[in-house]
Amino acid sequence: MDITLCGKVAVVTGASSGIGAAITQRFLECDAEGVIAVFRRADIPAELTECKARYGEKLQIVHGDVGEEDTAVRFTAAAIDSFGHLDVLVCNAAVSVVKPIHEHTPEEWDEVFNSNVKAVYWASRHVIPVMIRQNHGLILMSGSISGEVGIPTQGAYAPSKGALHQMTRQMAIEYAKNHIRVNTIACGTVDTPIVHRSAAASGDPEAYWSMLRDNHPIGRIADVDEIATFYVYMASEHASFFTGSILMMDGGYTAK
Repeated sequence: MDITLCGKVAVVTGASSGIGAAITQRFLECDAEGVIAVFRRADIPAELTECKARYGEKLQIVHGDVGEEDTAVRFTAAAIDSFGHLDVLVCNAAVSVVKPIHEHTPEEWDEVFNSNVKAVYWASRHVIPVMIRQNHGLILMSGSISGEVGIPTQGAYAPSKGALHQMTRQMAIEYAKNHIRVNTIACGTVDTPIVHRSAAASGDPEAYWSMLRDNHPIGRIADVDEIATFYVYMASEHASFFTGSILMMDGGYTAK
């Protein structure tokens, strides 16, 4: 089965590392017409520098905080100005503060919800009108097992992902008449730089990695490339009957 994104233009938030960077690379490899990579850090990571050298103007970079409306204004404009349309929005950017809810400062709580939930509102406010005019579009959200089950020290992160999952259902129903589909890919633990940092900070990295593997019935955590490949499938025409779905890509975690 040939999976192609030929002719599609996508915005990917949180694209500077981990899942977001892998999605950006895989979309371009699968012949996307263009990708707008959105991230907060000021420098461009090596993976995207290589992509830029290979794909040229097919890759556009927008620096900004997705928790602020101006970033959504700019990445929407970048897609329209560069390519004339916007077919896929990947809401992947997220932050997490690892502690129980009562230990969060108000600032931490707001940071998590601004980045993980309000960012989707800002993006929707500007992208959905474009998709309505086009009479088609797809929104893919990066959810989490934390949005479905309780996990210690997930604090504000878990409720933010639960909100994201419900936004998926609400938006899918709201915009189906406009041929806009909305789905969430809810992952278990994925091998990303943030997990490596957490393991190093744990004081016992070997035990930490063992714990992560043991928590998933499949006996391992996910690789970013397999996650990104599934995003490619979900962005392709092969997945055109999916909408309002929370797809658990979690190695069996939530089946326990």
